[in-house]
Amino acid sequence: MDKPKDWFDALLAKEKEALYRAELENYSEKMVLNIDGQIIFINEKYAAEFGKRPEELEGLHFEELVSQEKIPVLLDMNDFATPYIPHSDKVGFEQTYVPIFIRAAIYDETGQRLGDMLYDGRDWLQRYRMLNDRINRLMDEYEYLHPKKGPTKADVFVGESPPVLKLKKEIMQVSKSNATLLIEGETGTGKEVVANEVFRAGGLENRKFIKLNCAALPQELFESELFGYEEGAFTGARRGGKRGLFEAADGGVILLDEINSLSLSAQAKLLRVLQERNICRIGGEKPIPINVRVIATSNKPLEQMVKENSFRADLYYRLNVMHICIPPLRERIEDIPQLVRFFVERCNRDMGKHVDRIDPKVYSYLKLCKWPGNVRQLQNWVERAMASVWKNVLMLTNFYWISSSTDDTDNKITLMAQAGKTLPQMMDELEKEIIQNTLKLNGGNKQKTAKKLGISRQMLHRKIKQFHIE
Repeated sequence: MDKPKDWFDALLAKEKEALYRAELENYSEKMVLNIDGQIIFINEKYAAEFGKRPEELEGLHFEELVSQEKIPVLLDMNDFATPYIPHSDKVGFEQTYVPIFIRAAIYDETGQRLGDMLYDGRDWLQRYRMLNDRINRLMDEYEYLHPKKGPTKADVFVGESPPVLKLKKEIMQVSKSNATLLIEGETGTGKEVVANEVFRAGGLENRKFIKLNCAALPQELFESELFGYEEGAFTGARRGGKRGLFEAADGGVILLDEINSLSLSAQAKLLRVLQERNICRIGGEKPIPINVRVIATSNKPLEQMVKENSFRADLYYRLNVMHICIPPLRERIEDIPQLVRFFVERCNRDMGKHVDRIDPKVYSYLKLCKWPGNVRQLQNWVERAMASVWKNVLMLTNFYWISSSTDDTDNKITLMAQAGKTLPQMMDELEKEIIQNTLKLNGGNKQKTAKKLGISRQMLHRKIKQFHIE
């Protein structure tokens, strides 16, 4: 009577084994070893890696499967926080691979070890490394886009508006290269700040960073300053000669600020350096090779200057290998509150002030200005206003020059749509502010206020209740 039962149990066991095999076949390359290291299962995908069928390999010992000439890398599942991934070596026309296995122990219900499951680790670990590299790049980008606030950090590009976030991503991209970079933007947009950020984001703090303001340099001194000179090259030449800024920046970065101010003759000399990557001192004959990254800034579009024949086209294309265009302040108005707070904090340190509150009306007014001078003009306004602050609050009245500049169209308030608000909502806010200001002007006298506004006292009461005016 036990025979049918034994036969049924055996049949059930075979069905379970078939089910397990079918399940394991659906996954990537796998093999199962018993406690003695004998292969008791290998799916077809993995067997094909060794040029065999599963039934040809099952029953072999694991050591018999792996060639001794290719010492395998065997990693436990919990031991590859930073995995080593051997690279393939080309031998003649053949490409050989070091076998890599990931081992996961198999236990029964009582916790006794039954054997191991081995995975093909090559592709898995390559994907792991690519993912790990991607995560590291994203972490670097995040740390740059969201820097930790520090009291000693002087130069940062402040703002979180979409144009600024786009700009910061561009800074991250160009900072990883050593190619020539052209930064364009209107006066006062922060071109030098962006150049400093490119230098910092590239992890180049230990390298040299030489800066030259081309607009402040007399044209007759351009060549001697950039390329240097030998002793006796001209009357008044320093004994022993002098190395130029390109030599001083060798192995680092040189910033040519306001390059659009260079004369055509100076542009020709600079072009030769960028093409040949060497310089020759005045009075010297031996060319000196240089390894310098050039960052140039311009407050005028160089492409337009090329069309006007005031800038060399060949130099423009040499400079415009990588390009950043800084948005003007009028295109990133939403950054004004953050910029104001930044400049107020700086003034607190430099002027010994203790301003910890800013009247919201300051933001409202400043957002309506045109800002031809961009961030530099905003910084100047905040510094002038902070000089007149005696308490801990920055008020609109501290911008005392505004009321005396009514003829300046750049300072006139222009009403415009506000993001996220409908016209009725904006009209209600404006109406509420007018009623509040008129009540204040009349000392809270509602009858005078209603008369001044040209409405009945009952209407004024309804408006006060509607807008919750105290």
